[in-house]
Amino acid sequence: MHIPRIMLSAIKSRTGKTMISIGLMRALTNRGYKVQPYKIGPDFIDPSFHYFATGRYSRNLDSFMFKANILETFQRNFKNADIAIIEATMGLYDSHDAIDEKGSSAEISKILKCPVLLIADVERMSRTVAPLLLGYKIFDRDVDIKGVILNRVGNPRHAKKVRLAAEKLAKMRVYGVIPRQEVVIPDRHLGLIPAHERDEFVEIFDKLADLVEKYVDVDGIIKVAEKAEELDEVNEHPVFRKEKTSVKLGILMDRAFSFYYQDTLDAFSSKAELVYIDALNDKKLPDIDALYIGGGFPEVFAKELEDNKKLRNQIYEFCESNKPVYAECGGLMYLGESIIVNNEEYEMVGFLPLKTEMHRRFQAHGYSIYKVIKNNIISRRGDTLIGHEFHYSKVLPSKKLNFAFKVKRGFGIEGYDGIILNNTLATYIHLHVLSYPQMVYNLIKAAKKAKD
Repeated sequence: MHIPRIMLSAIKSRTGKTMISIGLMRALTNRGYKVQPYKIGPDFIDPSFHYFATGRYSRNLDSFMFKANILETFQRNFKNADIAIIEATMGLYDSHDAIDEKGSSAEISKILKCPVLLIADVERMSRTVAPLLLGYKIFDRDVDIKGVILNRVGNPRHAKKVRLAAEKLAKMRVYGVIPRQEVVIPDRHLGLIPAHERDEFVEIFDKLADLVEKYVDVDGIIKVAEKAEELDEVNEHPVFRKEKTSVKLGILMDRAFSFYYQDTLDAFSSKAELVYIDALNDKKLPDIDALYIGGGFPEVFAKELEDNKKLRNQIYEFCESNKPVYAECGGLMYLGESIIVNNEEYEMVGFLPLKTEMHRRFQAHGYSIYKVIKNNIISRRGDTLIGHEFHYSKVLPSKKLNFAFKVKRGFGIEGYDGIILNNTLATYIHLHVLSYPQMVYNLIKAAKKAKD
């Protein structure tokens, strides 16, 4: 199977990888290419930028959560595209620990037989770039590093020196030399600000595209992508096969709740009708059989969520009615009694006997492994869940909580997670459908049972 593809990785985080990736995606899109974007790792923010840059939903590739299904999701989502651009995570060889490669961009590049371009921040560096790049070349010779983009160069003299060092000493082809720029994508505590919150992002993306066209050898990158090895074709995962159903699954999707893996939504849409709900503006809960509340920034929109009392009351009644409700992270916070932000308290749904308080430092960050200790609407006792946590909130229970999961790796809530109340399950872990496909079948089954 021929899929033109390239991975943009880096020597470390914060080298300009996201900006250059977006710029390349946008430049190719502006040239008329159908660009399929991908993001390595458990990320919700960068994929939102990819979508706005290309018009296609970005897909996550994560070998810690679903190594066996990397090829499947890569191939399934490339349909009708011309070229795949993969934005890597952190540094090329960074993984879930200090020793093995599991979860690294390097590992995924080998699974996908994908050529890699390194992005190197060479600010205040010249000849030293050579041993730096050489180390990346020889550390794992099975990783197909094709060249480098030198970012944040100073004056023309500096640009000439670092290019010569990379080409003559490290023997690495230079595909771009980009000067320090003032184009900035604003930060937010969870990473980058979601694209749909900023009207000026289209203008920023076009500026990044112009930047890439000016300073990067786009034609050269296309040639590298087109020469990528053939891939063995794999079958589509059965969780995406369409099945007839009368189930209607509500999804909170708005500025406060937007952290959903597109593959997970696709899997649910193959088994149910998805009904999207705006928690900030909708006053009435539609006719649904189950509800899925993903993560996001409820703390940023706490006042608006509090003000929409009608919908909060209806969601409370829905939970009380014993219909299935699955909530992840921000969804857990929303179902609680209140959210405390900067000593201000905002009333939420009030179904779960807890408050959540925001902290300046994250309370959990990284991959998680949970053991299921009680049957619930998405999983069965004895199963293992692999996902990730990333949050700044802490749960403050008002009474004893009933947990479905025991934490084997990660944080959760004092070593446990997965709060069960009636037919509601609320948890800090974010799950990808390919890490635990049973979540789809089990939730739809619970919805059918409640419907009948």
